[in-house]
Amino acid sequence: SALGGNYVCFGVFALYNDRALESALDVALQLALGVPLEDVLAYPKLSKAFYGFVEILFRNHIATVLALETNILMQLMNAVHEGLQASDAMLSSLCANTIDHLATFYFENANKDKMAMHNLNKHLAAQPNLFSSLTATLFNLLLFGSPQNHWAVVRPILSIILASESSLNAYKEHLLASQSPENQNLLNEAFNKLLADVNRSLDSSNRDRFTQKLTAFRVASRSFLTI
Repeated sequence: SALGGNYVCFGVFALYNDRALESALDVALQLALGVPLEDVLAYPKLSKAFYGFVEILFRNHIATVLALETNILMQLMNAVHEGLQASDAMLSSLCANTIDHLATFYFENANKDKMAMHNLNKHLAAQPNLFSSLTATLFNLLLFGSPQNHWAVVRPILSIILASESSLNAYKEHLLASQSPENQNLLNEAFNKLLADVNRSLDSSNRDRFTQKLTAFRVASRSFLTI
């Protein structure tokens, strides 16, 4: 609540070069990452606190997150990747929102000369498969996951597509290769409908419109896809 409740003007710390907030976040993050991931996932109260904390970090303090060493950031993203696939819809939703914050930041700042963006590019150079791995998991959950997780995973799909179109193309080619020639034609048609007239914007109306298209894509594709 203290970090995500909008009670504190955190920008003041940077304005006065006060590292108190950064130090507090660093200690909290060290404590969080000191708990083995299997333990985090095993205890519901712990997992909700952990993933809630991570989501707030990416939502309100992403510059601090991106200033971390790549191995620490990837430890966080691995935890998010695992939580995304949890059976608990709340955990899936927190992890999906975390991915959306990261992809949105990349899309909206890709051409800007900002230290946080330089840091993110450094991480992506070291881990070039980050977006493609997340894209594949999101689409697999959309197409083959349980219905209760459907709404949890759709939000970041538009932002991650806009952030990394190559990741979508790679997933599409991989999925097509796993299907029969007849299904490949149907799948191509479904993807074409999904991506037709997609605006390069993350405003709420465009997100809502794309979410509706994702639902139609899911229904159409599940009628013929084979695993």
